[in-house]
Amino acid sequence: MKIFSFFILFFSIIITARAQDFIVKNNDEVIRGTIKGTDYFSVFISANDEADVILPAKDIKNFFWNGDSFVSKGFANGRNFEYRFVKVIEMGTVNLYSFGGGTLVPEVKEKKVKFRPSIGIGTGTGGYGGMGMGGGISIGGGRNTAPERPAGAPVIRYFIEKPGAGPLQEVPMKAITEDTKKAEVKSILLQKMSDQPALKAKVEAGTDFNSRDVIEWVKEYNATKK
Repeated sequence: MKIFSFFILFFSIIITARAQDFIVKNNDEVIRGTIKGTDYFSVFISANDEADVILPAKDIKNFFWNGDSFVSKGFANGRNFEYRFVKVIEMGTVNLYSFGGGTLVPEVKEKKVKFRPSIGIGTGTGGYGGMGMGGGISIGGGRNTAPERPAGAPVIRYFIEKPGAGPLQEVPMKAITEDTKKAEVKSILLQKMSDQPALKAKVEAGTDFNSRDVIEWVKEYNATKK
């Protein structure tokens, strides 16, 4: 009986874990089921573990998958917005997100979706409504065939925002070996977190500005605001 009870408990945990994925649509409708993947422009879910559904980022507020939260953000495409999901790294007074970094979409997704926008990041940070207008972030149609990193290396972009204090901005850590990029990252962080003297001193004294450092600084800053 003990062995039987153990298996009942084991499978109950599995079923509960599978049911933890959910999507919140713009109308606050919640869809539960098993999320099978995302390409950051849409999310693929088996709704109620029965019907497979692909939902575009423009229709979604956020979703929770495998212990991670993703939110939908608008990025400039000329005069329009294109929406994509960004993964939440840290949220609080300052929010830090990432985009990309892995193959998250099963093969069936590629069969069903024939068009997926590619993105290009410029050096500007302009903005409208916190959505990243201007030279900062742009989107192009079709697929990007030119690799930005060596084959097999994940492409991860980081974005930061301080709600009420300017638009979403890219933190250009993908080119962090360049002194000009280090200076840009330092400037962005000081804009967001310079009201904490101890943390300001750490940022000003920083030399690497890699993703690990930036994440820890943002976490430290948010902890002082709780």
